[in-house]
Amino acid sequence: MIKPEYFFWMAVLLSFSLGGSGGGAMPTSESVVAAVAEAQAPNPFLALALEAKAVTVYDARLHRMLFEKDADIALPLASVTKVMTAATALSLVPATTLVTVSADAIKQEGDSGFFVNEEWRLRDLLRFMLLESSNDAAYAVAERVGAVAASSEDAVAGRAFFLGAMNKRAASLGLSQTHFENETGLDNDETTDSPARANAESTARETALFFADALARFPDIFTATKWEDLSLSAANGVLRDARNTNHEVSKLPLLLASKTGFTDLAGGNLVVAFDADFGHPIVVVVLGSTETARFSDVEQLVWATLRFLSIK
Repeated sequence: MIKPEYFFWMAVLLSFSLGGSGGGAMPTSESVVAAVAEAQAPNPFLALALEAKAVTVYDARLHRMLFEKDADIALPLASVTKVMTAATALSLVPATTLVTVSADAIKQEGDSGFFVNEEWRLRDLLRFMLLESSNDAAYAVAERVGAVAASSEDAVAGRAFFLGAMNKRAASLGLSQTHFENETGLDNDETTDSPARANAESTARETALFFADALARFPDIFTATKWEDLSLSAANGVLRDARNTNHEVSKLPLLLASKTGFTDLAGGNLVVAFDADFGHPIVVVVLGSTETARFSDVEQLVWATLRFLSIK
């Protein structure tokens, strides 16, 4: 048991160190009491029971990590990959670019209800992709945006260009453990010749950084993911309903953006951003949880963050 007077003198020393060594005034009794209270306050993150393999809570305004658990271990991203897909697309071509959904795009895992040669404006297709976690949409974006950016009519070459641009974007952000081999985050299935393999990996720390960057640069696209559902229009005016794969967005206070991910290799992933105060975005990343526990993991972390910031 640490004696209370030790906390007092620790607080006095802390007050001096925070005030600098330039002959500043003695700390007031109020500042000492506040410092003692902060020193004795329990860290709300330490009491959490989390299922996730890796976690990061990142203060995007102050550019510092508030809490981390195994945050530098590279893990499969699953559909969190689509955050980088969207950010890369918007960095290459205008948001009004027309994207045609090809037959190859429709063959991707999952059924988004698209028709062959259906056209979308990029901005609306990206919102649909992020909300529904549509693999068809992600593939179509990579093919078409890559071809336009590379000044090519070849969809295969365009997609290859786009995947290269995703990895260049990660490198430009200093993300040394973030790599993409496809635009969807889907894993390679196990075969008789090779085990199942993730096609997109990152760490919790680096995921927080590229999600914060994407939200800051393209808020009009990513803030659509705070809604439970949206009606979005194809280029011909036909409306399609998109339902958020994060079914628990309404449980999170001041939510700014959200993206889910799940595969057999990845387990349950979830990244969200919320406003701790006006203009104070906090990013929470959960990797390697379970399909259901990722939501409770994030909810615990959001409320712990608010408690943590209230005692600082």
